[in-house]
Amino acid sequence: MAKTIGIIGASGWLGRSLSNALSAKGHRVVGFSRSERMGQEMNWRTWSGEGEVDLSGIDVVINLAGESIDQRWTEAKKKQFHESRIGVTEEIVRGMEKCGVARLLNASAVGIYGDQGKRSLPEMAEPGDSYLAGLCLAWEEAANDAPEATVLRTGVVLGKDGGAWQKMTKVFKLGIGGKLGSGKQWMPWIHLADEVAAIAFCLEEEITGPVNLVAPESVTNLEFTKMAGSALSRPTFFTAPAFALKAALGDFAEEGLLASQRVVPKILQDRGFEFRFPDLRSALKDLA
Repeated sequence: MAKTIGIIGASGWLGRSLSNALSAKGHRVVGFSRSERMGQEMNWRTWSGEGEVDLSGIDVVINLAGESIDQRWTEAKKKQFHESRIGVTEEIVRGMEKCGVARLLNASAVGIYGDQGKRSLPEMAEPGDSYLAGLCLAWEEAANDAPEATVLRTGVVLGKDGGAWQKMTKVFKLGIGGKLGSGKQWMPWIHLADEVAAIAFCLEEEITGPVNLVAPESVTNLEFTKMAGSALSRPTFFTAPAFALKAALGDFAEEGLLASQRVVPKILQDRGFEFRFPDLRSALKDLA
């Protein structure tokens, strides 16, 4: 059944792809943006991320908002991380209550698991005890105040025009691609096409609770580096030492780049979701 879906963050990279996919499925998409948008096919509403949000006429809310953690974590930045995740989600839930909207699909991240080495991490695995794990846990707790909530624990999303892949390819094309630290840390990833399809799947199958949005094939950072270098026909001799990464990026390096998370998409697989790019080789072939 077609629904009216409000997407917070519809103007972002992932939001645009998701909006197009849901519209193609026959749903009516209402995008929410901080600045006024005119003359576009999508219906738009303006919301700053603070204060009351107008969710009238919306059946389902998908919240993709969140300040990027791909930077040095100062105290000021941590405040932004919190407000753009927990603060925004709390306002959305209040708006849902006021407008009688029951269903929320809310962004989260695999960072909730912290560094757990080689251990396999399905959705029922316990959260970690790091700063990032605590941030994600508070984010999910805010979302779970909605009557029906799905939390989307996403890994590194790979897409041709996405920030993560663009940064990686730039380094490889300069001939200085290489592993991060020991390279032994497990690196959860997903192709953009599967990320979008999985969110739509969770919506249409009415899946609630936490869902790991990662590809079925787990790889270490070293394996990822070698395959990416091969796909791009570039060398991978270099190593970015852990101490250098920590010196340059602080806590983000330790928790975002060097933490090991062998995350598995158990819920999606149990529910019969079919990945278009289940293994890294096929994903890289599409991207390179």
